Amino acid sequence: MAKGILTGGALRSSIAAVCGIAFLLFGYDQGVLGAVIGLPSFRKEFNDPSRNLEGIIAGIYDIGCFVGAIVAFLTADRFGRKGSIMWGSWIMVVGTILQTSATEQVQMIISRLVTGIGNGINTVNVPIWQAESFKSHNRGAMLVIQSALIAFGHPLSTFMGLASSQADPSSFAWRWPIAFQGFFLILILVSLPFLPESPRWLVQHGRVEEATDVFARLEGKNFTVNDPKVIKERDMVVASVQQEQALGQASWAEVFTEGKNRNLSRVLLGAGPYM
Repeated sequence: MAKGILTGGALRSSIAAVCGIAFLLFGYDQGVLGAVIGLPSFRKEFNDPSRNLEGIIAGIYDIGCFVGAIVAFLTADRFGRKGSIMWGSWIMVVGTILQTSATEQVQMIISRLVTGIGNGINTVNVPIWQAESFKSHNRGAMLVIQSALIAFGHPLSTFMGLASSQADPSSFAWRWPIAFQGFFLILILVSLPFLPESPRWLVQHGRVEEATDVFARLEGKNFTVNDPKVIKERDMVVASVQQEQALGQASWAEVFTEGKNRNLSRVLLGAGPYM
């Protein structure tokens, strides 16, 4: 039998739920500042920031996301998908605490940057972890759900700001919507230890036995590591990884050129919705 508390549909649903929470948080973070920055209590706390300063406070978060994405690109293969998400979430916890407790303009700017870095790390790793944990025929549906949750997160933050604005002029009116990010992060951090690492990442790092066990868990509690279906799934991933390794490391030029694989089109298609 496959090892682990969760198996089969329960395991796949749990992975999808954690990824969904991360996507929802991404959308929530995109809108939460806009929901509170105009509140009198917020403006009083930060000495009625100018339009330029408002732009800095808002934009520094996206710069943090960009930095976090670069960090994820450089470290994801070292720490794993799950490990990287754990790191990204803890960085966001620090950023959320600093934002919620901010009393100075500089603290708010720095905390927004920190939160953005954490979210950037997660935004890179969560889709990869999800894709590598599900079969190819599920990925299209998961992509649609991912986009819907990101879109839903933005109005959720707006309504959260509207509800808490009733507490104005108390600082609770703007601190609570920002602190609410922690609710999503707690759910992610509590759930991750019970979920497996990406089987593809395990294969890439020579941990084939662990990957086989993950494949068995994903199939269901009645499947063993010796089940033909599990072995077939594992062998397909092993062959794919070996083929990638035989081709060698891709260059940046390949990413931004069309070629027979239409790489540039894929990049633009992936980046377009987020622009």
